[in-house]
Amino acid sequence: MPESPMLGPVNFMADLESAGDFEKKHTPHIELSSSGDVTVVTVTVGWDVPHPNQPDHFIAWIELYAGEASIARFDLSPVLTAPIVSVAVSLEPGTVVRAVEHCNLHGLWAAEAII
Repeated sequence: MPESPMLGPVNFMADLESAGDFEKKHTPHIELSSSGDVTVVTVTVGWDVPHPNQPDHFIAWIELYAGEASIARFDLSPVLTAPIVSVAVSLEPGTVVRAVEHCNLHGLWAAEAII
């Protein structure tokens, strides 16, 4: 998912440890918690550095993918929501899960984790 024709390029931070606050507040953080065949995927935007949630600067949505297949989409509103979402999935071990978020000012940001 390198680019969206409508929204532009997707920002992907390979090394978040050396990233600045701007990158840290936009890059999705993925946590995986498995129990049996079910894995709960939790995505937080602003894990290390909180992302603003104001009428003029907010996370508009978060999407989850398993490979190229869409798992879920969460539409968020400014001020009243926090950019934290969870979904339970049944996926094979080794599946790459990708979270993509859209900041209304700074575009698309993505991260990946392996189940």
